[in-house]
Amino acid sequence: MPTTSAPAPSRTRTIASEMEPFLSDIKGDQGLSANTITSYRCDLRTVAVAVDKPIEVISTCDIQMFLESRNEQPGTTNRRIASLGRFFRWAVARGYCFYNPLDQIGGRYHTEHRPQPIVSESERRALDVAIAASSQPYRLIFTLLREIGVRTDEVLNLNVGDVILEPGCEVLLVQNSKSGSKRMVVLTSDAMPRSLRGLRSWVRDLGTDQSPDDPLFCSSRGNRASYDTLHRRWVLVCKAAHLIDLVDGKEQPRYTLHHLRHTAAAELIAFYPEQVVRRILGHRDPRSTRRYAEIARKSPSPAPRREQQVS
Repeated sequence: MPTTSAPAPSRTRTIASEMEPFLSDIKGDQGLSANTITSYRCDLRTVAVAVDKPIEVISTCDIQMFLESRNEQPGTTNRRIASLGRFFRWAVARGYCFYNPLDQIGGRYHTEHRPQPIVSESERRALDVAIAASSQPYRLIFTLLREIGVRTDEVLNLNVGDVILEPGCEVLLVQNSKSGSKRMVVLTSDAMPRSLRGLRSWVRDLGTDQSPDDPLFCSSRGNRASYDTLHRRWVLVCKAAHLIDLVDGKEQPRYTLHHLRHTAAAELIAFYPEQVVRRILGHRDPRSTRRYAEIARKSPSPAPRREQQVS
């Protein structure tokens, strides 16, 4: 009498197991850039660690708990929501799950965007000293955040070809993490001396065999530097600067990475006209830049030059 073997169990599909198939499928969609794909990968990798469940059982509550645990800026949270929403729409279309848990999650918004630069000169100085003592590539990443005010995602998504250091034409080609468009940030020795020197040294050390599409900043494993690793390094910087507070019995950095952008913006407005700072920061709404100009007008004295902040 013939025997029949039991059907092989279907494999468990998780965010981690389906991340690369998903990214492979969407690469050709709507002309997505390599930076956008990298951003999707970073978001999904972060969620996969925190929500390690089969795709079909991941609930809206699971996603909400993950988002709330991150305590991130609304812009970062909204980007993660968009990445996850697209992933789950893809998973539903392939029958891997029955519904998209992101359908019930709305975006996060500020009631009013108020700049929050680091006001204390002694705290800015302490951070600058701690950043200067950090190991590479994180020292340069923090310097770009601190001195130019680019967004964290924009720095992590930089490629080697985005750095142009020809004499008289030193610029960064920055992929705007919000609009997807590129902007050119001119690097100057008066307002951005450490960034300019650091980039020259970094590109020189990378050598000439790098492809323009290679990541500018990589981890010790050779992958593009990630937000999570950068955040862990940021905690160490804040500890070195003695800017750690005890909140509900837990140590917490007094400032976030986004505070560096606000601080840089408040200082740049002392160097350049409002419209120039707007282009550097990538603000679509001129009112966002104008708020920093208002801070500068109310300040009793001009913002100190960064070269004077590190002894």
